[in-house]
Amino acid sequence: MKITIFTGPRGAGKSTRFIHEYRSHGDGLCFFSLKKWGADGKVCAYDLVLYPKNETLPFFVKDPEVDMETASKETLAVRDLTEGLMHSCSYFVHVAAFDRALQYYKEHPEAKEIWIDEIGRIEVAGKGFRRLLMTAIADGKDVFFVARNNFVPKLLPLLPSDVSVDVVDVTTL
Repeated sequence: MKITIFTGPRGAGKSTRFIHEYRSHGDGLCFFSLKKWGADGKVCAYDLVLYPKNETLPFFVKDPEVDMETASKETLAVRDLTEGLMHSCSYFVHVAAFDRALQYYKEHPEAKEIWIDEIGRIEVAGKGFRRLLMTAIADGKDVFFVARNNFVPKLLPLLPSDVSVDVVDVTTL
């Protein structure tokens, strides 16, 4: 079992490199956050795409009331809302997408590699893809995931100490 983390700052191309690597491997299950663009040319939402099935689910939707750059830490914190939503940073998050991801994983016990875009604030808070990540690790799968560079130090303690962890900084060749 090995763990590979694709990392870098916001906007560095982590997910682009991640999906390129997944497609070049051509193996395993992938949980990919696909950007959706608004009329203003900015990201307004993300869909969760389950590969190789290509199933697409609503995932993150921009909260128009929150500006990432000026919001308080309290506003940006992970918190549960009603009607199957949680809030993280400047997005409303569809909790059912995480449940479906775990179900999809369980439907494919033969998969040897698990690819997750992305692990971060929600998982550090004990939610989101955390159950999927921990289940894949417990099952001895090779795990590849995206994490911003500022979250890697918070994520490393969650990983088994006896596992090979390769950190790939996408800002370097």
